[in-house]
Amino acid sequence: MIDISIKLKRDHKVWDWLKSQNNKLISQGHIGTHIDVYKKSDIPEDYIKTKGILIDCSNYNLNEEIDLDILENITIRQNDFVMFKTNIQENNPYGSDVYINNHYQLSWTLIDFLINKNVSFIGIDCAGIRRGKEHFQADIKAEKNKTYIIENLDLSKLKYNNGNKFDVYTIWINNPLSTGLATRVIVE
Repeated sequence: MIDISIKLKRDHKVWDWLKSQNNKLISQGHIGTHIDVYKKSDIPEDYIKTKGILIDCSNYNLNEEIDLDILENITIRQNDFVMFKTNIQENNPYGSDVYINNHYQLSWTLIDFLINKNVSFIGIDCAGIRRGKEHFQADIKAEKNKTYIIENLDLSKLKYNNGNKFDVYTIWINNPLSTGLATRVIVE
């Protein structure tokens, strides 16, 4: 079993940031690996166990969108958990300016394709699948279609080949007041 949830030490600067927030309950849901639920929907329990598929995007640069061609020769099925491995954490650690504000992005074409395939989760090893206001728009669009975005995965431990499938267990902490749900993701 491999835990691909990001690990944050007790002295990480994100905890100081949390102390400075007016609404700590809502803010803490967006720290570390989490699912965004801006519409506060209930995630179906049958999403706990899914088939994961790793998509290696490490050859992209920060200024180009990850587009639909990344899925060439890869079969995506309904209820899959599609994980995008950018390796951003190698040079831009969690919480850094680049990690938060200038991370990799999936194209809208790719996002729409995955939503239309009815995947359970879209996961990524950075702060979101889009930047700025589009971050929220992408999360909401996916959530309305019962696809959920999981941010801040640690995919460095996964040694699967591009497109390989594997079992994934995803556990989230329901919180009706928060727009981010703390999440643990385990690969078997």
